[in-house]
Amino acid sequence: QSLLLKFIYFFITTQLYFIQKSHGNQINCTPSSCGKIRNISYPFRLKTDPKRCGHPKFVLSCENNTTSIYINSLKYLVHEINYTKETIRLAIPNVTIIESCSFPKYPLLHDTFYVYYSYVQKSVPISFMSCPYQVNGSKLLEITSHCADKKLYGVNGSRAYIMFGTDLHQVKDMCKIDLVVMTSLPLKIEENVSFSTMHIALLYGFELSWFLPLNYECDFPAWLAEALNC
Repeated sequence: QSLLLKFIYFFITTQLYFIQKSHGNQINCTPSSCGKIRNISYPFRLKTDPKRCGHPKFVLSCENNTTSIYINSLKYLVHEINYTKETIRLAIPNVTIIESCSFPKYPLLHDTFYVYYSYVQKSVPISFMSCPYQVNGSKLLEITSHCADKKLYGVNGSRAYIMFGTDLHQVKDMCKIDLVVMTSLPLKIEENVSFSTMHIALLYGFELSWFLPLNYECDFPAWLAEALNC
Protein backbone atom coordinates (compact mmCIF):
# COMPACT_ATOMS: atom_id res chain seq x y z
CA GLN A 1 0.00 0.00 0.00
CA SER A 2 2.83 2.37 0.85
CA LEU A 3 4.44 1.74 -2.54
CA LEU A 4 1.12 2.40 -4.30
CA LEU A 5 0.65 5.68 -2.45
CA LYS A 6 4.15 6.77 -3.40
CA PHE A 7 3.43 5.96 -7.03
CA ILE A 8 0.17 7.94 -6.98
CA TYR A 9 1.96 10.84 -5.27
CA PHE A 10 4.73 10.83 -7.86
CA PHE A 11 2.27 10.56 -10.77
CA ILE A 12 0.10 13.45 -9.60
CA THR A 13 2.99 15.76 -8.78
CA THR A 14 4.71 14.95 -12.05
CA GLN A 15 1.57 15.82 -14.00
CA LEU A 16 1.19 19.07 -12.09
CA TYR A 17 4.83 19.83 -12.74
CA PHE A 18 4.56 19.51 -16.50
CA ILE A 19 1.27 21.37 -16.59
CA GLN A 20 2.90 24.25 -14.76
CA LYS A 21 5.94 24.15 -17.02
CA SER A 22 3.79 24.29 -20.14
CA HIS A 23 1.52 27.01 -18.81
CA GLY A 24 3.82 29.20 -16.76
CA ASN A 25 1.44 32.15 -16.89
CA GLN A 26 -1.58 30.36 -15.51
CA ILE A 27 -0.72 31.06 -11.88
CA ASN A 28 -0.58 34.85 -12.22
CA CYS A 29 3.14 35.05 -12.94
CA THR A 30 4.06 37.97 -15.16
CA PRO A 31 7.50 37.74 -16.81
CA SER A 32 9.97 40.13 -15.20
CA SER A 33 13.12 41.82 -16.46
CA CYS A 34 16.46 43.11 -15.24
CA GLY A 35 18.63 45.27 -17.47
CA LYS A 36 19.15 43.55 -20.82
CA ILE A 37 17.61 40.27 -19.59
CA ARG A 38 13.95 40.37 -20.58
CA ASN A 39 11.04 37.98 -20.23
CA ILE A 40 12.38 36.23 -17.13
CA SER A 41 9.98 33.35 -16.62
CA TYR A 42 9.80 29.75 -15.47
CA PRO A 43 12.00 28.03 -14.41
CA PHE A 44 13.77 31.30 -13.58
CA ARG A 45 12.48 34.11 -11.41
CA LEU A 46 13.91 37.17 -9.71
CA LYS A 47 14.34 37.20 -5.94
CA THR A 48 11.64 39.85 -5.80
CA ASP A 49 9.14 37.69 -7.71
CA PRO A 50 6.65 35.42 -5.92
CA LYS A 51 8.23 32.08 -5.01
CA ARG A 52 5.54 30.18 -6.87
CA CYS A 53 6.75 31.65 -10.17
CA GLY A 54 10.01 29.74 -10.47
CA HIS A 55 12.05 26.73 -9.48
CA PRO A 56 13.97 27.19 -6.19
CA LYS A 57 17.29 26.34 -7.88
CA PHE A 58 16.89 28.98 -10.59
CA VAL A 59 16.55 32.23 -8.64
CA LEU A 60 18.14 35.33 -10.20
CA SER A 61 19.32 38.52 -8.54
CA CYS A 62 19.04 42.01 -10.00
CA GLU A 63 21.49 44.68 -8.84
CA ASN A 64 22.08 47.93 -10.71
CA ASN A 65 20.29 46.50 -13.75
CA THR A 66 22.71 43.56 -13.82
CA THR A 67 21.34 40.03 -13.62
CA SER A 68 23.24 37.37 -11.71
CA ILE A 69 22.75 33.88 -10.34
CA TYR A 70 24.43 32.00 -7.51
CA ILE A 71 25.42 28.39 -8.19
CA ASN A 72 27.00 26.54 -5.27
CA SER A 73 27.41 29.91 -3.50
CA LEU A 74 29.42 31.31 -6.44
CA LYS A 75 28.20 34.35 -8.31
CA TYR A 76 27.87 34.39 -12.10
CA LEU A 77 26.66 37.17 -14.37
CA VAL A 78 23.72 36.29 -16.63
CA HIS A 79 24.24 37.48 -20.21
CA GLU A 80 21.47 35.63 -22.03
CA ILE A 81 18.61 33.18 -21.48
CA ASN A 82 17.26 31.19 -24.42
CA TYR A 83 14.00 29.50 -23.48
CA THR A 84 13.68 27.77 -26.86
CA LYS A 85 17.02 25.99 -26.57
CA GLU A 86 16.80 25.91 -22.76
CA THR A 87 20.24 27.46 -22.37
CA ILE A 88 21.67 30.22 -20.24
CA ARG A 89 24.93 32.10 -20.88
CA LEU A 90 26.93 33.04 -17.80
CA ALA A 91 30.25 34.73 -17.08
CA ILE A 92 32.51 35.08 -14.09
CA PRO A 93 32.41 38.65 -12.72
CA ASN A 94 35.52 40.78 -12.26
CA VAL A 95 37.31 39.67 -15.42
CA THR A 96 40.03 42.27 -14.83
CA ILE A 97 40.89 40.59 -11.52
CA ILE A 98 41.39 37.27 -13.31
CA GLU A 99 43.52 38.93 -15.95
CA SER A 100 45.75 40.37 -13.23
CA CYS A 101 46.45 36.80 -12.03
CA SER A 102 44.29 37.08 -8.91
CA PHE A 103 42.30 33.92 -9.36
CA PRO A 104 38.95 33.45 -7.60
CA LYS A 105 37.95 30.00 -6.39
CA TYR A 106 35.68 28.95 -9.22
CA PRO A 107 35.81 25.17 -9.59
CA LEU A 108 35.23 23.68 -13.01
CA LEU A 109 33.65 20.51 -11.67
CA HIS A 110 31.05 20.20 -8.95
CA ASP A 111 28.68 17.30 -8.31
CA THR A 112 25.61 19.40 -7.58
CA PHE A 113 26.38 21.69 -10.51
CA TYR A 114 25.71 18.87 -12.94
CA VAL A 115 22.34 18.05 -11.40
CA TYR A 116 20.87 21.18 -12.97
CA TYR A 117 23.26 22.25 -15.72
CA SER A 118 25.66 20.96 -18.35
CA TYR A 119 28.09 22.70 -20.67
CA VAL A 120 27.05 22.88 -24.30
CA GLN A 121 29.25 20.93 -26.71
CA LYS A 122 30.87 23.99 -28.26
CA SER A 123 32.37 25.12 -24.94
CA VAL A 124 36.15 25.53 -24.83
CA PRO A 125 38.22 25.65 -21.61
CA ILE A 126 40.58 28.53 -20.89
CA SER A 127 43.23 27.38 -18.41
CA PHE A 128 45.33 29.76 -16.33
CA MET A 129 48.68 28.15 -15.53
CA SER A 130 51.66 29.21 -13.43
CA CYS A 131 55.18 27.83 -13.84
CA PRO A 132 58.39 28.40 -11.86
CA TYR A 133 60.28 28.97 -15.12
CA GLN A 134 59.63 30.25 -18.62
CA VAL A 135 58.02 27.76 -21.00
CA ASN A 136 57.10 27.79 -24.66
CA GLY A 137 54.11 26.26 -26.38
CA SER A 138 52.15 26.84 -29.55
CA LYS A 139 48.91 27.25 -27.58
CA LEU A 140 50.36 29.07 -24.59
CA LEU A 141 50.24 32.81 -24.07
CA GLU A 142 52.35 34.39 -21.36
CA ILE A 143 50.50 37.03 -19.36
CA THR A 144 53.10 37.61 -16.62
CA SER A 145 53.39 41.31 -17.47
CA HIS A 146 49.68 41.75 -16.70
CA CYS A 147 49.95 40.25 -13.20
CA ALA A 148 49.36 42.68 -10.35
CA ASP A 149 51.58 40.91 -7.79
CA LYS A 150 55.08 41.49 -9.17
CA LYS A 151 56.65 39.59 -6.25
CA LEU A 152 54.65 36.48 -7.03
CA TYR A 153 54.81 36.79 -10.81
CA GLY A 154 57.84 38.19 -12.58
CA VAL A 155 61.53 37.74 -13.16
CA ASN A 156 62.17 36.21 -9.73
CA GLY A 157 58.79 34.53 -9.37
CA SER A 158 56.38 32.39 -11.29
CA ARG A 159 55.42 32.89 -14.89
CA ALA A 160 51.73 33.10 -15.76
CA TYR A 161 50.20 31.63 -18.90
CA ILE A 162 46.83 30.97 -20.46
CA MET A 163 45.99 27.98 -22.59
CA PHE A 164 42.98 27.46 -24.84
CA GLY A 165 41.66 23.95 -25.37
CA THR A 166 42.41 20.60 -23.76
CA ASP A 167 45.94 19.87 -24.98
CA LEU A 168 47.47 18.62 -21.73
CA HIS A 169 50.87 18.32 -23.41
CA GLN A 170 51.11 22.08 -23.00
CA VAL A 171 51.22 21.67 -19.20
CA LYS A 172 54.90 21.34 -18.35
CA ASP A 173 56.64 19.79 -15.35
CA MET A 174 56.26 21.72 -12.10
CA CYS A 175 53.53 23.88 -13.61
CA LYS A 176 50.09 24.04 -12.03
CA ILE A 177 46.63 24.97 -13.23
CA ASP A 178 45.30 27.86 -11.13
CA LEU A 179 41.90 28.30 -12.74
CA VAL A 180 39.85 26.88 -15.60
CA VAL A 181 37.10 29.00 -17.15
CA MET A 182 34.85 27.86 -19.96
CA THR A 183 33.84 29.97 -22.94
CA SER A 184 31.28 29.40 -25.68
CA LEU A 185 32.75 32.07 -27.92
CA PRO A 186 33.67 30.46 -31.27
CA LEU A 187 37.45 30.20 -31.22
CA LYS A 188 40.06 28.85 -33.59
CA ILE A 189 42.20 27.26 -30.90
CA GLU A 190 44.61 25.85 -33.46
CA GLU A 191 45.82 29.41 -34.05
CA ASN A 192 47.95 31.49 -31.72
CA VAL A 193 45.86 33.14 -29.04
CA SER A 194 46.13 36.73 -27.88
CA PHE A 195 45.39 38.61 -24.69
CA SER A 196 42.55 40.47 -26.38
CA THR A 197 41.02 37.16 -27.51
CA MET A 198 41.15 35.87 -23.95
CA HIS A 199 39.56 39.10 -22.69
CA ILE A 200 36.69 38.87 -25.19
CA ALA A 201 36.19 35.17 -24.42
CA LEU A 202 35.99 35.80 -20.67
CA LEU A 203 33.50 38.62 -21.14
CA TYR A 204 31.38 36.50 -23.49
CA GLY A 205 31.14 33.70 -20.94
CA PHE A 206 29.92 30.14 -21.31
CA GLU A 207 26.64 28.57 -22.29
CA LEU A 208 24.84 25.97 -20.20
CA SER A 209 21.85 23.75 -20.79
CA TRP A 210 19.56 23.46 -17.80
CA PHE A 211 17.73 20.46 -16.42
CA LEU A 212 14.72 20.16 -14.16
CA PRO A 213 15.20 16.77 -12.47
CA LEU A 214 12.74 15.13 -10.12
CA ASN A 215 15.33 12.99 -8.42
CA TYR A 216 15.02 14.42 -4.95
CA GLU A 217 12.16 14.68 -2.53
CA CYS A 218 10.32 17.96 -2.93
CA ASP A 219 12.55 19.12 -5.76
CA PHE A 220 9.57 20.81 -7.39
CA PRO A 221 8.55 24.35 -8.33
CA ALA A 222 8.11 26.49 -5.23
CA TRP A 223 4.32 26.70 -5.62
CA LEU A 224 4.05 22.89 -5.67
CA ALA A 225 6.53 22.29 -2.85
CA GLU A 226 4.57 24.74 -0.70
CA ALA A 227 1.29 23.02 -1.49
CA LEU A 228 2.80 19.68 -0.49
CA ASN A 229 4.18 21.11 2.77
CA CYS A 230 7.77 20.21 1.83
